[in-house]
Amino acid sequence: MYRPILFSLPLAAFLACLPLSAAQAQVTSNLDDLPQAKPAPSAKKPASTPRPAGHTARKPAVQNSAANTPAPVTTPAAAAVKTTPTHTTVPGVPPAPPPPVVLPPPFVPIQIHPPVPPADVTAVADAASHTETLPEGGLRVVFPSGSEALNADSIKALQTYGTELSHHPEQRVLLIAHATLPGDDVSMPRRIALARALAVRSIFIHAGVATTRLYPRALGRPEAGDSAPADRLDVVLETNPVEPPASSANGMP
Repeated sequence: MYRPILFSLPLAAFLACLPLSAAQAQVTSNLDDLPQAKPAPSAKKPASTPRPAGHTARKPAVQNSAANTPAPVTTPAAAAVKTTPTHTTVPGVPPAPPPPVVLPPPFVPIQIHPPVPPADVTAVADAASHTETLPEGGLRVVFPSGSEALNADSIKALQTYGTELSHHPEQRVLLIAHATLPGDDVSMPRRIALARALAVRSIFIHAGVATTRLYPRALGRPEAGDSAPADRLDVVLETNPVEPPASSANGMP
């Protein structure tokens, strides 16, 4: 007769890992005498589903180890390195720039209207304006304070000067206007200076000077230390810059 040996579950798990022959040589026990675990009161044995005749239980298929392997985690830096395109060749440089795009003429006739000339400047009889010749060859117009009015003599002198300018298309004309008013207002002097520049521009256009040669500049109040009359307009002449040849502009010799 043998005596049952009680041992704990961790020891049983350790012995299960030993070879079969070593486990039989060391321990022999009766499994029926071991304490049985009591089932939980809430656990219920699932009802067995009747199987049809001829049904054979199949073992679950072993899934592919590659499918169970988790996907490698890619960092943003690694993804950027993989997606960055690599260029093996350098694109060639064209020998010449592409030709300019020439737009075809419209298929319907388009009526072209000539530019509308500016309104004539009306002379004011009692306007205290006069003209002066500048040392550099330009012309200065002195206006009455706070007004852009011109008398008949000033308008006639501007018309004569404009006719002379129409014979020199290589020159461009700057109309630099100043104005002043009592107080610290900055906007109103510039408005008056702009009205003076537009009046002189209108006289020059009617005298035959192209509008593309006239550059009005309304500066408003003169700078500190300026000894010239505060309410004035200076007609300054400049020579148009010489444009480079078309071949040089395109980068070709």
